[in-house]
Amino acid sequence: MIPKLNPTVESIPEALSIFVNQLVYDKKSRGERVYTFSLGEAFFDIPRFEIDDETFQRGYHYSSSMGQPKLRERLADMYRRSYGVVADPQTEILVSCGSKPILFMVMQAVLEAGDEVLVHEPGWLSYKEQVKLAGGVHVPIPYYDDIYDWEKYLTDRSKVIVINNPNNPSGQLYSRAELEHLLRVAEEHDLFIVSDEAYSDFLMPGDSFVSMADVDPTREHTIVVNSLSKNMGMSGWRVGYTIAHKDVIAQLLKLNQHLITCAATVLQNYMADHFDEILAATLPQAVETAQKRRKVQDILDEVGIGYLKGVGTFYFLIDVSSYPGETEELVRTLLTDHNIATVPGRAYGESTAGFVRFGIGVESLEDIEKCLRVIKSLI
Repeated sequence: MIPKLNPTVESIPEALSIFVNQLVYDKKSRGERVYTFSLGEAFFDIPRFEIDDETFQRGYHYSSSMGQPKLRERLADMYRRSYGVVADPQTEILVSCGSKPILFMVMQAVLEAGDEVLVHEPGWLSYKEQVKLAGGVHVPIPYYDDIYDWEKYLTDRSKVIVINNPNNPSGQLYSRAELEHLLRVAEEHDLFIVSDEAYSDFLMPGDSFVSMADVDPTREHTIVVNSLSKNMGMSGWRVGYTIAHKDVIAQLLKLNQHLITCAATVLQNYMADHFDEILAATLPQAVETAQKRRKVQDILDEVGIGYLKGVGTFYFLIDVSSYPGETEELVRTLLTDHNIATVPGRAYGESTAGFVRFGIGVESLEDIEKCLRVIKSLI
């Protein structure tokens, strides 16, 4: 028998969306056609650029734990041009191997044992577990509670409010007025706001994304985390970044040095060298995905399936509460009997247990409508 393992780690469940997707991969490896609405990405047509031998060989080696300087400069320029955020690429931006480890490092850097982290549901499923691993206490806010009512969940142990803007999976987009209110709450109660902005470009023209780093330009209460996985359609490359106060970055740098060292050098160099060209190809496709989302919303209305309101990302949280059984049973039935892969809403909070996450980034509108009609017939 092996020695005793860490009970905190043992208490954490598998990431449910990744578990479902592993079942999808297994089915596909057997040659089955699976309608995949469980994936957390959109498939883009991305140009391929040549890498000369010298550049490729440089990529074999370690690079800055802050992230390659050229890539940080590109990120700072993008946030300035797109969102009006002025950040020093030398001291206020850190790059690592995806936004997931950065979010975890943020929790490690700011939480003491027993500190509370408020998360508005639906909350991305790893927030809760990362808080627990960092010694904090996850405090859920039900999806139906308005942002102006969140203060009732604060205690003298509150330390962080996490928002996902736009939200995965509801698509909710926070307004400037809402973010300004949140900043006033953070200032009054001495809190950090962790703003996960990984879906910042998946919006229709006319929908306005406001970065929390623009609302809080000194970043005394704000830590922004973003990713090149979603907006650039490069999820497999695992490159993410954070924009924060230089004192926070200094602590994250130490954690990054001890845990990661650096994001993949060759991929950082590639992104830095072709940053604008990749964005020129992928951002229009992000807008097209948002337009597709609007069409799927029309299909949901026509079929008669409810959903949480939102305008961003490539997900819907659809209401299946009329199903005569547990939502998890419905998800199993859809996958086993109909080869339709979704994610149970309970993964994103108890208040959303009667929903399923339905991602539209992979399948065609025709197949989406066909599968939604199957779901409607079951609920």
